[in-house]
Amino acid sequence: MSAKKSSISAAFILVTAFVTMLICTKSSPLYPLNDWVDANTYLTVGRGMLHGKVPYRDLYEQKGPLLYFLHAAAAFISDSSFVGVFVLETAACVAFLWEARYLMGLHGCGDKLWVLPMTALAVYSSEAFCHGDSAEELCLPLTLGAYIIGCKAVEGLPGRSGVRAFVLGVLAGAVIWVKLTFIGIFAAALAAILADCHRRHGELLRCGALFVLGAFAASVPVLLYFLINNAMDSLFSVYFYDNLFRYGGEDGGLLHNIADGWNFSRIFMTVPFCIICAGLPLAPLLRGRRLCAYYTAAVLLMFATVFCGHGSYQYYPLAMAVFVPEGVSLILLAVKKLLRGRGAAVPAYMGAVLCAAALAADGVLSYKLSRNVYLMKYDRSDLPQYHFAELMDGEGSLLNYGFIDGGFYLAAGEVPEFRYFCRNNMSVPEMTAAQEHYVSSHMPEYIVTRSPERTPERQFEGYTLIASRGLSYYNKYFYYFLFRLNENSDMQSFSIE
Repeated sequence: MSAKKSSISAAFILVTAFVTMLICTKSSPLYPLNDWVDANTYLTVGRGMLHGKVPYRDLYEQKGPLLYFLHAAAAFISDSSFVGVFVLETAACVAFLWEARYLMGLHGCGDKLWVLPMTALAVYSSEAFCHGDSAEELCLPLTLGAYIIGCKAVEGLPGRSGVRAFVLGVLAGAVIWVKLTFIGIFAAALAAILADCHRRHGELLRCGALFVLGAFAASVPVLLYFLINNAMDSLFSVYFYDNLFRYGGEDGGLLHNIADGWNFSRIFMTVPFCIICAGLPLAPLLRGRRLCAYYTAAVLLMFATVFCGHGSYQYYPLAMAVFVPEGVSLILLAVKKLLRGRGAAVPAYMGAVLCAAALAADGVLSYKLSRNVYLMKYDRSDLPQYHFAELMDGEGSLLNYGFIDGGFYLAAGEVPEFRYFCRNNMSVPEMTAAQEHYVSSHMPEYIVTRSPERTPERQFEGYTLIASRGLSYYNKYFYYFLFRLNENSDMQSFSIE
């Protein structure tokens, strides 16, 4: 590809990603706030890191440390909004679409730039993209990169197996420190590399060792950070032990979880799911048995690690969108084969017309299809987060009591003082006990809680309810309540619990 064409492609991908993210993610400047509780916990921990807090030890949350490092970078861009997260999501979308184009190029469809906005539309306007800023979304470039490495090995393309194994290990190491359940695709890609290595060079042990070395290299910055901060025990006890044994998701058994994943995929990611399934029978017809075996194995292994552990959430199927570019490539090859010798010559300018039309369609249809856009109609003044922040006026500590971080810390410009700064989905009795201790000891000056009812589920001794406001939260409606410590109540000195 010439430098000029490469520059045009890069610019088009950047514009496509920007338009898609501007509409589809609640982190966009078009939204008053990303009200998703998970996104707020990530950003709260990231903001805390910039103020000397250490994840797990000082702020209890169970996602991977690399996710918090990324949100610390986002908070560095903007400590008072989701602008930095929007930049992060846009960059991830750019990388995903660039890799999608690269994969299509491997299959002889790299000149179809107009397909990229349609690919973005299918993935990011789906219901599985239910707020924006999920670990599933941010890992798509990493998992797609892994799939491409395995694909090149399967296709027998030029390249050193050792280099591929090392790079795959780096990607795997990065993903492991974000979310453990995305490892299935790496097993498939590593198997492809080892099979190619054995067939071509017979250096199985060397490639296996290089994969492990790559994973270790990606882990070094994470381990050093926690080692320097004397928090290695917190890292392993929370991220590994608590995630494996104390995570609060429902578990109905293996068969139930598989059925759950299947239903969530077809319901919340319908179009991408159909594209992926369409590619499975086309692969052996258009690219041979080896690619078919690799594609099928990668899909099944990824599905198993994403869904088989416990009950699913709506955003889980987004991890499977990594296979949409392969499905799109195979569908394009099928159409190309059907039309061979039948199509008339297409003028050169038609490519630009198709790209412009696809980009416009991406923008319009994203707005029509994304279920996030309901939040655009609100101003900041309409949200309880900013209404409460005005009442607090930057004074006094805050506790997000009894539910996952609702964005009140961000709106108030506050870094939590409490380790258990909110409730999450972990089955951790000490979390409940600690929050009760904070409240009974009158440590926070303000408490925010929520309820599906117009009245709070409980009153807090020594506190007065000073404000309440309701707001739609996706397909639910909650009432939020702000309590303030009475002047005659004794405020206790703070200590980490």
